[in-house]
Amino acid sequence: MTKGAKRTIYMSLIGQLPLAAIELSCKDIEGSKNFYKNVVGLRPIDEYAGEARHEEPRNVHFDLGNIRLTLSAVSQSKGGDGVKPLASGAIATGNQHFVFVVENAIDAVYADLSKRGVKFKSRKIYEDTSGKAVWFSDPDGNVIYVWQPPHRGSKNFKDVEAIVRHYELVSRALADLREGDEEKQD
Repeated sequence: MTKGAKRTIYMSLIGQLPLAAIELSCKDIEGSKNFYKNVVGLRPIDEYAGEARHEEPRNVHFDLGNIRLTLSAVSQSKGGDGVKPLASGAIATGNQHFVFVVENAIDAVYADLSKRGVKFKSRKIYEDTSGKAVWFSDPDGNVIYVWQPPHRGSKNFKDVEAIVRHYELVSRALADLREGDEEKQD
């Protein structure tokens, strides 16, 4: 490339998705939930217990306006390595998680990222009752998580409906802001 020549860099599919959530691992999920709700004043969206609904919450979701904050309980097992699988299939290691939501094309995002050399934490797209997901780490070990919720007509959609509604509200608000900016430019 000659000096001064411009290099074209094509945006990846993940680069076109909105950042939807940040996930923080918490050793004291109840204390953290209380702090973010009652001290910081965030509005809770939803919370999920373990497999049995009577267990303490493992994930608590808060509305941050344009993204979601998820607090995830970290396992306190003795003698373990401090790593625990989350309900989503991701691994909680004490690092932050950045979540991108894709409505129905996770296969295309996975293929695009694979072509770009991303080394995923699993060999294929993970699927469970909360939808489909792939995840990988940045150079600092922070997890970048791409999630596709279950289809609206599926029996599992009700488990994630509150979170999906939050994303839809944010998406509509952002679209309204973009339209307002376009009208100002005309």
